[in-house]
Amino acid sequence: MKLSSTPLFLRLLELTPYSEYELATLILTAPTRYKEHYIVKRHGRGKRLISQPTAELKLLQHTTINKELNKLEIHNSATAYRCGSSILHHAQPHANSNFLLKLDFKDFFPSLTDKALKHKLRADTNYSELEIDILRNILLKKDRKSGNFNLSIGAPSSPYVSNYLMNEFDMLVSIYCKTKKLAYSRYADDIAISSTKPYLLDEAKSYIDDVLLKLDYLGLILNQEKTVNVSKKHHRELVGLVLSNDGQVSLGRDGKRNLRAGVNALINGKLDEIAASKLKGQLAFYMAIDRDFVLNMCKKYGFNSIVELSKKSKP
Repeated sequence: MKLSSTPLFLRLLELTPYSEYELATLILTAPTRYKEHYIVKRHGRGKRLISQPTAELKLLQHTTINKELNKLEIHNSATAYRCGSSILHHAQPHANSNFLLKLDFKDFFPSLTDKALKHKLRADTNYSELEIDILRNILLKKDRKSGNFNLSIGAPSSPYVSNYLMNEFDMLVSIYCKTKKLAYSRYADDIAISSTKPYLLDEAKSYIDDVLLKLDYLGLILNQEKTVNVSKKHHRELVGLVLSNDGQVSLGRDGKRNLRAGVNALINGKLDEIAASKLKGQLAFYMAIDRDFVLNMCKKYGFNSIVELSKKSKP
């Protein structure tokens, strides 16, 4: 069967503005249609490769995820990249626990390759091998040096695909944690497990090591340098949010300082339209986390609400 006669290709042809020739050419060349650049990682820990797909490929990726693959199963414990979910949903399950284990995957997106994608699609769908190859080309980038296919940081489809590929991992770890009365959540490459008894977290860490060996198609390993095991006696933080000893989730000192600096820049006209819009969205989100702090900050600058602040800041 030719690529252009597969049911998947014909559906994508109906959903996109491309001709048959244009779509076939785009699919065949998709793994190399990326513009690459590096950004410095947080705290200056090396550089991170960002690979942005071209506009044509980005449209095809959006269409594939939203129209073709939107029914794939994603576990509820995956809190990143999902509509209606956020870092707050990652932190809340652990707010009342005494002990917290934080784990981090090393090179998360680049480690998820065509081996994982093909394994999952073969197990969960009725796509033919040719259709699976089509999806591989659309969703994965081909590394220029190694020739390997992997998720790229920068493609709009990568977050959704990563959650799908992690579904079996999330399911196994969730079942284990439920039987041990542990709380589990995952935000992209950040894993959080909490408990009322410290020794249970060491056992959970060993279990996760075993699961990663079992699910070798994922190709994931833990970043041992970022493993953190803390109790209420110490500062507990998850993806920028602080777990206080009274069972609440707050912004923490760094988050509050950055937000104050952003608001100050906003009302003084020092943010461009994109940055201002992003900050206003953050203010609305942070209201759900630390309402008193946000309102007090608004009053400090002479506003009664974030709505007033947003209107006042418009040019």
